[in-house]
Amino acid sequence: MKARKTVLAFILVLALILSLGVSAFAAKGSKAAYATTAAFLKVLDEEGIKYENNGIDEDEDEYIYCAFDEDNMKDIEVNIYFNKDLDSVSMRVWNVIDFDKRDLAEVLALVNDINNAYKYVTFTVDLTDYSITAKLDAPLRDCEEAGEIAFDGLWYIVKICDEAYPELEFYAK
Repeated sequence: MKARKTVLAFILVLALILSLGVSAFAAKGSKAAYATTAAFLKVLDEEGIKYENNGIDEDEDEYIYCAFDEDNMKDIEVNIYFNKDLDSVSMRVWNVIDFDKRDLAEVLALVNDINNAYKYVTFTVDLTDYSITAKLDAPLRDCEEAGEIAFDGLWYIVKICDEAYPELEFYAK
């Protein structure tokens, strides 16, 4: 009888541990902490776009990740940050290309031309690793329109990275 109680207790403890683990796993990425993020994720869900909700980062931004394969540029990784004040979203595509240091002057001139050709997205040269980053920052309000505004930003950064890539690709390592 004592062995049965021990086995039963073990099974109950194991079930409790598993249920806690499953609920903790489901909480990561399933629900947004900020209202602006929730509005954005609702639009992504409606559009059938896959994403990862990585929760709150060390800067207290809610971090969402999306990846896209487009015509010219494969694997466009968009890192999206909603700030805790619910008033802005920042999007970054790091390492659009990595380039050789010796091409710096030409790359800077090309990035300047690209920035003059496009609205909303800015390309920058990172001198720490000789790469190009695409960025978009947009103001938001704590409202339903925040989701649509952020989705429009996502569409622009993906589209513009894809369109600009053939010019940038010439300098890619």
